[in-house]
Amino acid sequence: MRSCFPFHPFRLMSLCAVAACLAGCAAAPPAGQWLIEPGVEQLFESGRVLPDHAYYYLGSSTAPDSIIAIHRRFTLRTRVWAEVDLTEAKLNGWLQWYRTEHYPPGCEYRGGVILMPDGQQAGFWYSQNIINIVYMPEPGILEVYQPHSVAGGTCGKENDSMFFGGME
Repeated sequence: MRSCFPFHPFRLMSLCAVAACLAGCAAAPPAGQWLIEPGVEQLFESGRVLPDHAYYYLGSSTAPDSIIAIHRRFTLRTRVWAEVDLTEAKLNGWLQWYRTEHYPPGCEYRGGVILMPDGQQAGFWYSQNIINIVYMPEPGILEVYQPHSVAGGTCGKENDSMFFGGME
């Protein structure tokens, strides 16, 4: 008896495997870097705002979880970062909030640099979360994702579990 399915199951599985491999080989945009740099932490904590940088934050506008400063020669393409007209008074208000909060070990605020794929510095970051992805999908366009902690979560946010279904 003939099957109404035109492909033998083995051929179909082989075809699907080849298609999956080819889809995985699609070129990703060039990746930049999000690196810890202690001098940047000191720069943010000094309360100084750089005039040639645009500022963005994640979280509350009164006490953001993360702040980035992107040099104005780049455009940030984002769905998660909110732009802010940052003044030294506002930055110092945020810093005062951070200084009065008590964070668990590993969730202290740190600072660092945002580098383009060619190693060119595109900006700075200040966050409790030190792991991130940076892409340059086209020249002059920067994509910075939401940073995470080393454990894969986000400092300051409750995580149900690292396993499916909330079971440990």
